[in-house]
Amino acid sequence: MVLCAKIPRRQFNELKKSLVIDPDFELSYDGDYIMVPVKEIRADQIHLVECKPSPKKRAPKLNQLIPGVSSYYVIGDIALVSMKESYGDTSKKVGEVIMSINRKVRSVFLRKKVTGQFRVNELELLAGENKTDTVYKENGLKFYVDVAKVYVNPTMARERLELRREVKMGDKVLDAFTGYGPIALNLAVTGAYVVAGDLNLEGLYMLKRSMELNKIRSVDVINYDASFLPFRDKSFDVVIGDNPTMARNFLNELCRVTKGKLTYYVLERTADLTSCVKVNDYAKDLFIFKCNVACDNVNSPLRSTP
Repeated sequence: MVLCAKIPRRQFNELKKSLVIDPDFELSYDGDYIMVPVKEIRADQIHLVECKPSPKKRAPKLNQLIPGVSSYYVIGDIALVSMKESYGDTSKKVGEVIMSINRKVRSVFLRKKVTGQFRVNELELLAGENKTDTVYKENGLKFYVDVAKVYVNPTMARERLELRREVKMGDKVLDAFTGYGPIALNLAVTGAYVVAGDLNLEGLYMLKRSMELNKIRSVDVINYDASFLPFRDKSFDVVIGDNPTMARNFLNELCRVTKGKLTYYVLERTADLTSCVKVNDYAKDLFIFKCNVACDNVNSPLRSTP
């Protein structure tokens, strides 16, 4: 018998610290509730019910099967593979192996370098259908994406869930580099009003599709160049700059439109960046850090905040 904590979605971040979550099972959703398989609870107000959660599927590590494969992840019915280099027939074998162990995967692509101002991966088809658009699920939301036109990183799902804890109902939030909108939609479900902007029109189109899939209306979508944000000074309670390769170039403009606190993400080769917190691995010897700074005004230095 498996026990689940039945928790209102909006209270999940508040109550999860009182749960010892069972790592062998998936979370599920029942209307406005999250069903969390648990080993133990540490709060009396949490409601426990018997449940039948789906076991987590742990895919074999490809680098144990085929040398040279560093990692892969699945987005909807598409698998993206990272390899040190393309190995011809071996690359095709990688695609076949992935499709054999992940029955829902219909297309396997080799991820090459990230290029251009929109940080899009060059892709090479290894196996399956030559299609790059799909729908995937994250934190109870559905996202329509085209992996050939936007950068998709599902390993940041936990960090996006953490951002929900930092935003309050009624906050006015700017998701300054929204892409296809993973942060915008994750924050919209908190009851915040979100403005989602980007230069990439393709990404904004995907965001609009995802808003329809999730019946979310509390997001305004705007096409702009972040060098010149079309907002008055101090327009937002929260500003988030999720563009790790370029965010530093826009800090003064992002600070101009926030009332106080700015959250942005950067890439660094050091594993220890003073005043910022490492939230994810990006590549070998390259890490994603989350930085919170207080913007006193656009002409004064940025101050780190906890």
